[in-house]
Amino acid sequence: MLVATGTVSQGLQPVARRIFEGLSASYDRVLQVATLMQDRYWKAWLLKTAAVGEGERVLDVGCGTGVLEQRLPAAAGPLVVGLDLTEEMLRLAQRKGIPALGSLCLGDAERLPFRDGSFDVLLSCYVVKYCDPEVLASEAARVLRPGGRLVLYDFSSPRGYYAPFLALYVYGALRAFGAVLRAVDARSAFTYEALPSVIRARRWDESFRHALGSAGFSDLGSRRLSGGAATGFWATRS
Repeated sequence: MLVATGTVSQGLQPVARRIFEGLSASYDRVLQVATLMQDRYWKAWLLKTAAVGEGERVLDVGCGTGVLEQRLPAAAGPLVVGLDLTEEMLRLAQRKGIPALGSLCLGDAERLPFRDGSFDVLLSCYVVKYCDPEVLASEAARVLRPGGRLVLYDFSSPRGYYAPFLALYVYGALRAFGAVLRAVDARSAFTYEALPSVIRARRWDESFRHALGSAGFSDLGSRRLSGGAATGFWATRS
């Protein structure tokens, strides 16, 4: 499994890198805690929607420690490429020896280090809120072949029926946990303290459908997950 090196753009990328560097060692466990055990359902939704077929080339943007790849059938084989902004995450994914992961690449979603039309499917979890939606959609369209599929999800600003509960958790409980954690683990504490501000400021789900359409995607769809704690999108490269 090769760890290649891509280029990294700016914007919110330094914030994202610091957030995920703080989580690297405990990411798998913290992922379930931070999402109140909902991430497993969100990933199941993503994979069902993507319907990855045997032999398809898959790019996972923001693969982290390979949690998603552990859910992919081994038949997906060495055709899955994982890209992440954080080298520590990639090293942890590499040590897992996941059959579905063929290669790993250090880079970011706004400057994908791949040739045009390289993939059949692009998947992503927890990345889009750190990106310019127009840039991410354009890069996704570039690396997907015509007819290729995009499926992703990320946290979204609480709204709707469950908004009061979700807001209390995201803007209150996460920050409080970070303040308590700071005394023993400052790197992890930064993650819990910074994430609520990013979620509040980056209302990416309000503009992403337009960004996908402008980039040449069709058959667009979206779904609120767990009452709106996260939002998922899917689209087809025209």
